Amino acid sequence: MIHVGIVGAGKGGSAVLRATHGLPEVKVVGIADLNENAPGMELARKLGIRTFTDCLELLQQPRLDIIIEATGNPKVQELLHSKKREETTVVDAHAARLMMTMVDTKEAMIRELHARAQQLAAMADELNENVRQITATVQELAGGAENLAVQGQNLGAIAGTARRHVQDTGEVLDFIKKVATQTKLLGLNAAIEAARAGEHGRGFAVVANEVRKLAEDSGASAEQIEAILRNIEKSVGEIIKGIEETAGVSERQAAATEQVAATIEQLGKLAGSLEEFAHRLAALT
Repeated sequence: MIHVGIVGAGKGGSAVLRATHGLPEVKVVGIADLNENAPGMELARKLGIRTFTDCLELLQQPRLDIIIEATGNPKVQELLHSKKREETTVVDAHAARLMMTMVDTKEAMIRELHARAQQLAAMADELNENVRQITATVQELAGGAENLAVQGQNLGAIAGTARRHVQDTGEVLDFIKKVATQTKLLGLNAAIEAARAGEHGRGFAVVANEVRKLAEDSGASAEQIEAILRNIEKSVGEIIKGIEETAGVSERQAAATEQVAATIEQLGKLAGSLEEFAHRLAALT
């Protein structure tokens, strides 16, 4: 377990606190700032983390592996280096800024991923509605051959709408893949910087691993969704083929209707799977 203290509770210190709190193998011992109402101090109190108005009190805590100096003030840095215990490492403002940049970028990507996941879920709902409409139309087709041509046109229009939703969902999938790739690159770059920083990089190496994990989970979900989309597109094509056969020969109405009904059932299952993966993707954030 790495025990971490943060000096400076402004925007930078708050970002570092958000990044480190709750990470496995990391415990935030406390945060120090002269201003008791600084954003990081208020956040720490909400999280149940000790706050100090004197950084020397923070340095006196029984176990403190790393102090992250987030003020950027040379005098504060000098004070920390002169008063810290030998076993405590001070991470300077430069390294802290690298961590803050990582956190800000990761949070922005997470927000965008969440928004796209919600969009994907909405498209899945729309697709489910299309399936319900197609099912109702098939039932009407089975009721009488005299309405075959009109209902076939309605069914074709609805199937076309479903195909367009599949294409729109594909665009969202491409974006998710792009974000996953960018996130993975960010994690790799951060890991390299952490390795270069040596002992000073221990504090944000854990964050780099979290960023890479997010990219891997997002990429895996994108691959699963892509497979579902291929099956959905195939099912829509089979529906359209069934419509053409039904419209062409009325005496084959019953057989074609059964084929369309079976395809619709499969399409409904695939749409449900797509919605499930959309929720799982949103949960990653």
